[in-house]
Amino acid sequence: MHQDLTSGVMFGLAWYYLLASILNAAAAAYIAYGTLVGEGASRVGLAPKTRRLPAWLSTAFFGLYGMAILLVLLRQFLPGSMVAAYCLCALANGLLALTAGADAAHFAETHEGATDHPDAVLERSPTLDDHIPAVGLGRPISRTLWTLIWAVAAVMFQAMGIAYLFGGAVVLPQLFRDAIDAVAGPTTFFIGATAAFVALIALRKFFANGLVAWAGVNLALLYFGLSMTDYDFRDIVTKPDNVPIVGLMVLVGYFTWLSLRRAVINDARMAQGLPNLEQLEPDKTLTWPDLVYTELICMVLLTIVLVLWGIALQAPLEQPASSTVAPNPSKAPWYFLGLQEMLVYFDPWMAGVVLPTMIIVGLMAIPYIDINKEGNGYYTIAKRKFAYITFQFGYLVLWVVLILLGTFLRGPNWNFFGPYEYWDLHKLIPLNNVNLSDFFWIQLMGTSKPANFFARELPGIVLVLLYLILTPEILRRLFFRRYSAEAGMVRYMTLAVLLLFMASLPIKMVLRWTFNLKYLVAIPEYFFNI
Repeated sequence: MHQDLTSGVMFGLAWYYLLASILNAAAAAYIAYGTLVGEGASRVGLAPKTRRLPAWLSTAFFGLYGMAILLVLLRQFLPGSMVAAYCLCALANGLLALTAGADAAHFAETHEGATDHPDAVLERSPTLDDHIPAVGLGRPISRTLWTLIWAVAAVMFQAMGIAYLFGGAVVLPQLFRDAIDAVAGPTTFFIGATAAFVALIALRKFFANGLVAWAGVNLALLYFGLSMTDYDFRDIVTKPDNVPIVGLMVLVGYFTWLSLRRAVINDARMAQGLPNLEQLEPDKTLTWPDLVYTELICMVLLTIVLVLWGIALQAPLEQPASSTVAPNPSKAPWYFLGLQEMLVYFDPWMAGVVLPTMIIVGLMAIPYIDINKEGNGYYTIAKRKFAYITFQFGYLVLWVVLILLGTFLRGPNWNFFGPYEYWDLHKLIPLNNVNLSDFFWIQLMGTSKPANFFARELPGIVLVLLYLILTPEILRRLFFRRYSAEAGMVRYMTLAVLLLFMASLPIKMVLRWTFNLKYLVAIPEYFFNI
C-alpha cells in the first residue's frame, strides 16, 4: 500500500501552491493597476489613468524574491534556508495581493466620480482608469471587486502552500475520489467531452470572457493540486512519458480559448459594421529584424526549458527490449495513442490504415472543397460555423481527447481505470462482444448463422451500404442543398464521404458501449471486418 502523502510530495505541493498564489497575486495587481482596454477598443480621447503600482511595492516584492533566490543558492551552507526562502516568497505574494486589493478599494472610495461600478462607468465618460471591454464581451467589470476576488484566491492558495510546508495534510476526500472512479469510463469520458464541446460552442461569449477563463484556470490548479495528493493519480501523471501530455493540455486549452475569444470579438464587431481586429492592425511585420529576433528569443527560451527539463526529469528509458517480455500496457508514442484507441473499436486495417489515410486526405482536400471565402485572414465562427465546429470536433474530441484517454486512463491489458484507481494487472472486466450477424441470426431470427459468409454477413453489408449510399443524399437534402448546387456534386460527395468516415468513429463507439457490438461485418475468412 503506497502512502498518498510523503514529506517530498508535501514540499513539492507547497511550491506548487506558491506558484498558484503568485499567479493570482499578479492577476490582482493587473486588475488593480493595469490598463484594461479590450482588443479593438479605442483609447482616443480617454483621460490618462491615475492607477499606478507603488514603487515601494515593486521594490519590496522583487527584493523579497531576490533574498529568497539567494537563500536557495546558499542552501548547502545555511540549514533551513529553503523554508526561509519559501516564507519570503509567501510574504511577497501576500504583500502584493493584499496591497492591490486595498489600493483598488481605496481608489474607488477616494476618487469622486471615478467609482468603477459598471453602471456608473456606463453613465459617465470613461477614462483609462476604467475597464473598457472589447465589443461583444459584455459590460465593464468592477475592478475593485475582481481585484479582491483574485487577492483572496492568492491568499487561499498561499495558505494551502504554507500548510503543506509545515506538515498539514490537506488531501482530496476519499469519498470524492471513489465517486469519480465509480462514474469514470470510456462512455462518460467521451460523452462528457462532447457535452463540454457543445457548451463551449453554444456559450462561447461566456467562455471568451477573461475572468471566466481565469476562474477556470484557478479551478484546474486547485483540482490538479488536490489530485496530486493521491498516489495513483500522481504516479501516472508524473511519469516522464506523460509529463508532455500535461503540457499539451495547457497549450491546447490556451490557444483554443485565444482563438475563440478573437472570433467572438470579430463576429460582434462585424455584426455592428466595425472592422475586425486583424483589419485594425494592417501593418506588415518585417522578416528582418522583427521576425528573426522573435524566433531567436523563442529558440533561446526553449533551449533553456529543454535543458531544465532534461535535468529535472529522468529519461523514460526502460530495460533492454526482450522478445519474451512485453510491456503491459504496451502503448504507442503519445501522438499515436489516438490511433491505438481506435483499435478498440475497429479492425487494424481500418484503424491503422484507412482512417489515418482519410484524415490526411481530408486535410489535403480542405482547400478544394471549401468554397466559403469568408474568414480568410481573421478569426470568426459565425461566418464559418460548419467548418469551425467540424474541425474542432475532429481535433479536440476525436483526437486530443483520445490521446488523453489512452495516456492517463488506459492501463494494463488496455483496461480502463479511473483517475484515482490502482492499475491492477489482474483486473478483469467481463465483456461479451458480439457481431451484428450474431444479433440478427441468433437473437432476432432464432436460428443458427448461415455457413456461407456472404449470407451470414448480409445484414451488416446492407446496413453499411445504406449508410454509404443513402446518408449523403439525406444530408444533401437536409443541410447541404445550397452547397452542392454551388460547389458541384464532386466536391459535395468528397465532403460527404469524409464526413461519413469521421462520423463512423463515434458511431462505432456508441454501438460498442450500448450493445457490445464488435463488428457490423465480420469476415475473418478474408481478414475483412468493419
